[in-house]
Amino acid sequence: MHVNVFTIFISMIVCLAIVALLSGSAQWGILAALVAGVGSFKWLRIKKQEAADELEYDERVNQNIKAYSFQTFSIANLLLLVYLLISWQILKVQTVNANYLILYLSITFIAAFYIVPFIARKK
Repeated sequence: MHVNVFTIFISMIVCLAIVALLSGSAQWGILAALVAGVGSFKWLRIKKQEAADELEYDERVNQNIKAYSFQTFSIANLLLLVYLLISWQILKVQTVNANYLILYLSITFIAAFYIVPFIARKK
């Protein structure tokens, strides 16, 4: 079977539906779909690089990728800190659902390790 973007999206939807039905929570289904999608896109990118014999990037591009990923982590952690401080000091709510933190951190890792390097390489 030829893997393309359409089949990856179909597998993400199926993964979302199965995990959401089994766990009874859409959050875990979304997380499973994101993991399946990121893994599939990473595998597809590796296969395309092997087929095209793409040139490696120079050190300057790698430094830009590291800097952009660090900035993404810094901004994401700052937003999380601001949210936690506001909820603790202003709203007086000291409970944070661990599922939301896991989802937030997963999205942060996906953005920093896959989306940001893709954008940095295109510059």
